[in-house]
Amino acid sequence: MSGHGFTSAFATELDAYLAFKANMGFTGASRIWYLKQFDAYCAAHDRTVFDTDTVEGWVGVHLQRCGRYRSWMSYIRDVGRWMTMNRIPEAYVLSDRWKAPIVAARPYLLCRHEIELFFAAAAQIQTPCPWRWQAVAFFTLMHSCGLRTGETRALQTGQVDLDAGHIDIIWSKGHRSRRLPLTGQVIEILDTCDRTSRAHFAARRTFFVSATGNQVSAATVGKIFGRIWDQAALAPARGRPTAPALRLPASLRLRQYPPMDDRRRRRRRDAALPVSLHGPRDL
Repeated sequence: MSGHGFTSAFATELDAYLAFKANMGFTGASRIWYLKQFDAYCAAHDRTVFDTDTVEGWVGVHLQRCGRYRSWMSYIRDVGRWMTMNRIPEAYVLSDRWKAPIVAARPYLLCRHEIELFFAAAAQIQTPCPWRWQAVAFFTLMHSCGLRTGETRALQTGQVDLDAGHIDIIWSKGHRSRRLPLTGQVIEILDTCDRTSRAHFAARRTFFVSATGNQVSAATVGKIFGRIWDQAALAPARGRPTAPALRLPASLRLRQYPPMDDRRRRRRRDAALPVSLHGPRDL
């Protein structure tokens, strides 16, 4: 049996591939989980050649029980590419025809009154879990600072400096980091949330916590958002008109052309931010 528990004829190659990705800084559990599903399929069906029938056979089986998202296909496609570059030229690379069509996002725009209703409902949400006091702060960061859901969930207590009035988003999308200033109103909301959380969870690491003191899950955020939305009596999302693409005429677009030296200086500053604040990334 391999180091990751692979048992098929591709166990050696899959282990070597994961070691290669780990050396590149990619150590996510999702990739390993899906490759284990592929490995189990190959072992059960006695697949010994990494060809079209093997790869597309597994993809077809997995599609029958997966949802609408197909990001997992990139893992098996990447394995094929890696094998072709490592003396296995006959390895099959999953065709792009299996990619899901790109659906353009159409945001729902809320008016000021609807935003006020949402946050009023968030402040009155009835639940025994920490969301009772942290719902307003959580969605305030997303609304006022433009944080993604995952960035807000992963925000560490050490990355929030209320005295200096800023938060640090470390190793986010594209392995980039940024520092965001906070207004006085946002600082007050975060401070109230922080003091209450510290009273209940003295040893917490993330700024927002679950009922057990751990990082909140994406599924829980969705459920809480839905409860607040319903409590605010806002229109169902499916019944709301979607916002058309906003295109400003060229005459109204604000364009800035900073000097090249300033642009390079900002790149160096942004690249150095996570290391200077939190040390080198653990791989």
